[in-house]
Amino acid sequence: MKQNTPGYRLGLQTRRFMDWFSVQENKLQQRGVPDWLVKIPRYLLIAAVIGLLLIGAFYLALFLTLMVFIAWCFSVFGRKNTSINSPDEPLNGYHSSGPEGPGFYYEDSRIDD
Repeated sequence: MKQNTPGYRLGLQTRRFMDWFSVQENKLQQRGVPDWLVKIPRYLLIAAVIGLLLIGAFYLALFLTLMVFIAWCFSVFGRKNTSINSPDEPLNGYHSSGPEGPGFYYEDSRIDD
């Protein structure tokens, strides 16, 4: 059975690239290039992969923080005004949760239509 999943294909391409990279390292070592100089591209590749993973984790954390902040804003600014029945603010207009039930109010008293 042939494996054809995206993860398998990505792993296969990675393995092929690392095999090619090892062959290139061996060729450079056979030409007399010092070992420390041959390993620099490998370390740069590892640093690039780790950097991409860290950037992805940072953006994920930033996105989750933004979603939590938006949810907090919705919960704070979406609350109903709890001071409807306070004496400082008389009821005027239509209120679905007035003291005498839903309806139109003027100066804290319900207007019957």
